[in-house]
Amino acid sequence: MADREIRVALAGLGTVGAAVIRLLQEEETRYREEIGVPLRLTLILDRSYQRKDISWIGPAVRFTDSVEEFLETPADIVVELLGGADPADRIITTGLQQCKAVVTANKLLLAKSIRRYFQLALEHQSYLGFEAAVAGGIPILRVLRRALFADRIIRLRGILNGTCNFILSEMADSGRDFQDVLGQAQALGYAEADPGLDISGRDTADKLAILSWLAFGKSLASEHIPTLGISMISPVDLIYARRLDCAIRLLGVAERTGDAVSLRVSPFFVSQRLPLSAVSGVLNAVEVVGPRLGSTVFSGRGAGGDPTAVSVVADILNAALWRQGQAPFYLQPFFHRREPPVWENGRMGEWESGKTRMGEWESGRVGDETNQLPFAHSPIPPFSSPPTPPLSQEVYPFYTRFFVKDRPGIIAAVASNLARHEININSVWQEPWSDHANLPFVMTVEPTLFSTMQTAIVELSQLDFNRVPPLALPILDR
Repeated sequence: MADREIRVALAGLGTVGAAVIRLLQEEETRYREEIGVPLRLTLILDRSYQRKDISWIGPAVRFTDSVEEFLETPADIVVELLGGADPADRIITTGLQQCKAVVTANKLLLAKSIRRYFQLALEHQSYLGFEAAVAGGIPILRVLRRALFADRIIRLRGILNGTCNFILSEMADSGRDFQDVLGQAQALGYAEADPGLDISGRDTADKLAILSWLAFGKSLASEHIPTLGISMISPVDLIYARRLDCAIRLLGVAERTGDAVSLRVSPFFVSQRLPLSAVSGVLNAVEVVGPRLGSTVFSGRGAGGDPTAVSVVADILNAALWRQGQAPFYLQPFFHRREPPVWENGRMGEWESGKTRMGEWESGRVGDETNQLPFAHSPIPPFSSPPTPPLSQEVYPFYTRFFVKDRPGIIAAVASNLARHEININSVWQEPWSDHANLPFVMTVEPTLFSTMQTAIVELSQLDFNRVPPLALPILDR
């Protein structure tokens, strides 16, 4: 029997939380017609609600600044939009343990704890919605879990941070340096007062960990994903990017080769022939490649109140249908018992069938007749957390940039080092430059193992003509 109403409790009255409330209020009638019962927002948790304008929120909604009161209040759907670790993890965990539907946009926690959350959902037959955690309003997680499940995904790569994409796009358009454009991004509200999580690439690594887990059933914990941010990008690099018919984009890349998956976050030189090169400003984009589907690109607004609220409310509506037994909670693509991933040749190896080293996974149930809340049949694979990231097996052409004190023999010294590592030079570029005490020049090299290029760059950085450490960035041309 359908419930007469679905009670929603929401934690977090920030930009996204306010946008979610407005959407629920403005579309209340349509949502009731779509799901067959009214959604009633009953409680909002916010530590500073007394200092905010809440006059526009319906009078039937209660407010609290107490986490304990929030957890004890009856609700069918719990929405966590606080961010951070505490008390967000407590809210998510408690909601799942209480057999409720939980909706969150917390990429930080999901990157670290998604396996545990899914296991709780299985054990307690609860629901976990997290579409808004990656790429805001782009429904990429739902696509991976449902629409593209028929194909075997072989590669994911995406622009997953709008702040970084805005900075790189603006640097390319204006010729200004990184710090200047970062200040503009902060003034426009695109970057936080402390932008470290964005510009370091760690935000992208969190999102890549979630995407990889859904696409391949395996992932590294985000702190073990090799990650390079954008703060070392110079206007000179954007000049040479144009010369090479490329755009610089911060990408998260996950690629399957045989039974292994390689993960990386880095600025890439992206060929103008590829769709990701044209994604500019604060937009996000994710490219998914399958052997039968080919390449499909999903692009849109990856942050901000309204687009993120659309994904959050979509999860709320699906949770309401699940609560009435009308929609399953999909846990694909995990259908077999497997071993935790093992690093072989620098990549995560395939799980073997049988018992895991952490004990045998309990399978989910397909349709519980007692409450009619259907689940997919899915054990949950763990993240791999090796103590030291192994050397990468990825192969790319590379752009290498040097700032040097000009003198004879520099190019010969660089070429000699590259030759020792059997790295073939493709081209040498040196635009006219007035400052000979800080002279940039560029080499591109033919496809090379990432690990080999890293070793060479470390050695080259020790040469005494460098004014700053040299930079090597992979080139994406296919």
